[in-house]
Amino acid sequence: MSKLNGTWNITVHTFMGDMRSILKAQVEGDTITGTVTDAANGACSPIENGKVDGDKFSYQVTIKTAVGEMTNTLTGEVVGDALKGKSANAMGEFDFDAVRG
Repeated sequence: MSKLNGTWNITVHTFMGDMRSILKAQVEGDTITGTVTDAANGACSPIENGKVDGDKFSYQVTIKTAVGEMTNTLTGEVVGDALKGKSANAMGEFDFDAVRG
C-alpha cells in the first residue's frame, strides 16, 4: 500500500497568501486517482494524469476560477507523514506542503 493513500490537507504558499485544499488520493500500481476539493469554496475536481514512483508523485487538477479554467500541476514526494513539493500553473510555481487529514 502506498504511503500517499488517504486524505491530505494541502497548503500552497502563493504570493496571494496560502491556498488550502483537500486531496483524497488512491494509488494503484504507478497511478494516483482521486479528488481535490478547494477548502474556500468547496469545488471538487478529479485528479488527472496522476503518476507515482516510490515516494514521488505528480498529478494535474483543473479548477474553475473567476477568469476561466486553470490547470495546476503538482509534483512532490512523501516525507515521513507529510507531503512537500511544487504547484505550477499559469500564475507561477509555488511551494506546497500537506499533512494527513
